[in-house]
Amino acid sequence: MYSTIAIKKDSKRSGRIIGTHQKLDKIAHKIVVKNLPKGVKFPSIEKILLFEGMGGPDGLKRKSPGKDEPMHFILPDDDDGKLIKMIEDHQYNLRKALEKGDEIRAAFEAAWMAHAVTDGLTPAHHFPLEETQKELMTEKEFIKVFGIPIKGIMHGRSTAETLRNNWLYWGSNGYMSKHIAFEYGAAITLAALPERRVMPKITADELENPEIHEAFYSSLNKIAKLNMYSKFRHNGWTADLAFETRDILLPEIIKAISLCWLASLPKNKGKK
Repeated sequence: MYSTIAIKKDSKRSGRIIGTHQKLDKIAHKIVVKNLPKGVKFPSIEKILLFEGMGGPDGLKRKSPGKDEPMHFILPDDDDGKLIKMIEDHQYNLRKALEKGDEIRAAFEAAWMAHAVTDGLTPAHHFPLEETQKELMTEKEFIKVFGIPIKGIMHGRSTAETLRNNWLYWGSNGYMSKHIAFEYGAAITLAALPERRVMPKITADELENPEIHEAFYSSLNKIAKLNMYSKFRHNGWTADLAFETRDILLPEIIKAISLCWLASLPKNKGKK
């Protein structure tokens, strides 16, 4: 999902125009605050959002593409467990930071956890784009746009192969073009909706003792069954896809972020 369309690295407006991650985090934060146990403090949404946009994973990809980039892709039918391990690592660090009262570190871990959860539940991330990138480009193949290195030209062994590789990736129906188009559609859908329209329904039992693994995979399975990205690749954005995004995809992502944050609170710190 989009967290920034900023061109400059130090842009202070990162995420203000199309900041899907930020908007989802804001709604999830309201749910968490309402369900915090007594005596437990959670980072303010203002501090959490400092680590989104250019301060988050998407910003890292712009500052140093190809170097230690967190890859938030998952194949629901062939999960290698890497993404949930990453989310659980953030859970461990977030809980430790909350126990120590380190709000800045807690805000960082909360933001990056939410980013991983959101991307992992986004249908465009259920396609093996990472493997496709490795097949069509190498770490040496970067171009600079406004001084920022970006993965770009994919050189082949001949001019024809170079043209073919770039068309497969950036063409009208290319892998990256479709990925970007799907996320843009979801971003526009969310931008046009009031918060109450995508507020998830979470039962008292789900809020009582949430678990990271259960919360993430429950939402993942529900979203994966819709085959949204497959339908999008064949038919583009349709009214049915827009309704599924509004009624299922966005609420499920918000629900998963909320439950994963609540599952990261210090243990035995009072009742809700």
